[in-house]
Amino acid sequence: MKKMLTKPVMAILIGSALLGGMASAHSESTGNAEADFRIAEMKKLGMNMGAIAKVAKGEMSYSDSLNDNAAQIAEIAANMPKLYPEGSGVEASRAKPEIWTQPDEFQKDIEDFQAAATQLVAAVKTGDQAMIGAALKETGGTCGACHKQFRKPKQ
Repeated sequence: MKKMLTKPVMAILIGSALLGGMASAHSESTGNAEADFRIAEMKKLGMNMGAIAKVAKGEMSYSDSLNDNAAQIAEIAANMPKLYPEGSGVEASRAKPEIWTQPDEFQKDIEDFQAAATQLVAAVKTGDQAMIGAALKETGGTCGACHKQFRKPKQ
């Protein structure tokens, strides 16, 4: 009986520790609710991309749950324009002012990301590792292109 209780209890403790660590990682506020929400969404985006990358690299086997990861990426892509309202480019954020001073270029990057995310959803549905990897590379490339022009470097 003791062994049966040990694994679930350990799982709960480990899960709580991980969630607690994630919560503290997100607890630093920029002082702007919109920027904080955007940062949280970007972290969620990275976590979903990372889950798919593990399959693309062959580190994990394909699972239908990856469709949820891809759907979340596509949802964030669809909502991307709403994540950058005027006035949310606070100093504590890594968003560059060019997001708001060069809106056409920024919108083009968003559209590229949205198209790539749609392709990623389709690739993940196939379960084909090579297709997933190619679509993930394309999606990640759109992220990198936008970050290069519109995100400040880490300090």
